[in-house]
Amino acid sequence: MVSKLSNISLMLRYKSVSAGSFFQNIDGERMMKIIVGFFVVTCFFGGSFFFFYRIFNYLGGLQDIGLLLINKIISLGFLAIFIMLIISNIVTSITTLYRSRETSFLISTPASHSDVFTVKFIDNIFFSTWAVLLLGMPIIFAYGIVRDFRFWHYIYTILFALLPFIIIPACLGVAFSMLMFRLSKSISPRLLLLSFSSILFLIIVLYFKFGQPSSLAFNVISDWRVLNRYLGSMGATSFAFLPSFWISEILRTISAGEGKSLLTYILALISTMILFLNLVFRLAHYLYYESWLASAETRGSKITMKAKTSRSIPFFRMPGWLPSDFRAVLRKDLKIFIREPAQWAQFTVLLALLAIYLVNLKYFPTDVRDSYWKTLIGFGNFAFTGFILATLSIRFVFPNISLEGRSFWAIISSPMPVRRLFWVKFWSAFIIFLFISEVLAFVSNIMLGLRGMLMILTFISVLLMSISLTSLAVGMGAVYPRFEERNPGKIASSMGGMVATVLSLIYVGLMVSIAALPAHRYSVFKMDPTLPFPVFEVSLAAGLMFILNLTTITVPLKLGLRSLKNRDY
Repeated sequence: MVSKLSNISLMLRYKSVSAGSFFQNIDGERMMKIIVGFFVVTCFFGGSFFFFYRIFNYLGGLQDIGLLLINKIISLGFLAIFIMLIISNIVTSITTLYRSRETSFLISTPASHSDVFTVKFIDNIFFSTWAVLLLGMPIIFAYGIVRDFRFWHYIYTILFALLPFIIIPACLGVAFSMLMFRLSKSISPRLLLLSFSSILFLIIVLYFKFGQPSSLAFNVISDWRVLNRYLGSMGATSFAFLPSFWISEILRTISAGEGKSLLTYILALISTMILFLNLVFRLAHYLYYESWLASAETRGSKITMKAKTSRSIPFFRMPGWLPSDFRAVLRKDLKIFIREPAQWAQFTVLLALLAIYLVNLKYFPTDVRDSYWKTLIGFGNFAFTGFILATLSIRFVFPNISLEGRSFWAIISSPMPVRRLFWVKFWSAFIIFLFISEVLAFVSNIMLGLRGMLMILTFISVLLMSISLTSLAVGMGAVYPRFEERNPGKIASSMGGMVATVLSLIYVGLMVSIAALPAHRYSVFKMDPTLPFPVFEVSLAAGLMFILNLTTITVPLKLGLRSLKNRDY
């Protein structure tokens, strides 16, 4: 037992020394990365806090009904966070516990496999949780300010509620990964992940189908029977055996001063956390090393088979009218994408979240006739589409050039010029993202009942955002390449990725802000036709959009192309 603890403490000390050396040897690039990262985290945290505070503060003024609605929102919010944490832990564990060079090195040391699993399990919790906590923490702080929490309320809420809440899905995600790789010899990991995603998606659809969480959207104002029906369904849609329900009840009991109930829910979370930790470590004792070997064997044994069969797979056959070099690069990128579990797993997760968003829109009222509300709903959907495009571009487009790896010099020395490769990367990414974004915009607008001018404006705006965000991601990816890194997630979270993220979010925010004023004036004009058509506002917005998109398209592309041409390979 003593040697076990000493091995774990030694590996953790190595990590702390490595982290300390990062801060001791801070150069200009690392300082810029820290500043940009801090800026992004602060903006996201502040924006989330402001959003939830405004909602809770408004609902808090509705007396008893408002408090019930706040508790419902918190329960649904933490249920979504719980699901995202499970998915995030599954995806992150593929890299952290199985495809990491550090893991391979630690496995080869005298440390036991259980010790290695303990250290990597801690890493997995950190890497898969910190971003999701940026959404959960603002909910707690906003609720606490509205409900007059004391300082110590936040402390034991975080220690005894939030900490167990994030460990439980970590155990579930890692356990699923171990079982998936252990069964990989007989069942494809891709098939297991797709099956899990399908089951999870089906559960969420059924929840929205029978829970009807959005039935209070508009009609409640005019029909109190809808409110009674909605409040009566709260008990049915809040499953009392989920950690998301327990943490929402902990927040409620703190504000209500119900000590006995508070202790019950805290003990439920802590005892469940201890149970799941015990189960996952017992599972790791028997399965982790075998699953790690199975993942290595599966990865190696399929290379020869894929080399023999890839030519006959119709999916990789590009249209003959495309140029030969374009077909070759696109085929290679698709193969790399399909063969890397972390890539297609995260892409599948994002598509599943988009599908959940569209399913949720089905229950949104489509009989809104007020022009103001129609415009507001349309802009909310437009902003969400822009945010999704920015996320996809940074995660999947930005690392594209860096993923060529150290063999990039071979492409440079081939007859294919750098400029040609650069434009192939741009057009392939743009076509795919334009298709995804336009389908998302069309389906969401139809489900929201938005047609006519709002539909046309959405199509045009999404087209502009697709070009600009793709240009920004490709250009910045060429300015800040990392050919030595093979993990696309780490490439996207590098200093260049942080800069591209900030610029993308600023661009989306400016697009929404520029379009907001003429849209508001136009909605006022529709409500009162006696007012003049807002010619000046529309013209000004069109001019500003033209300048913004022209700058966002041309500047990153020129900088990226110049960087690749001038780089010494």
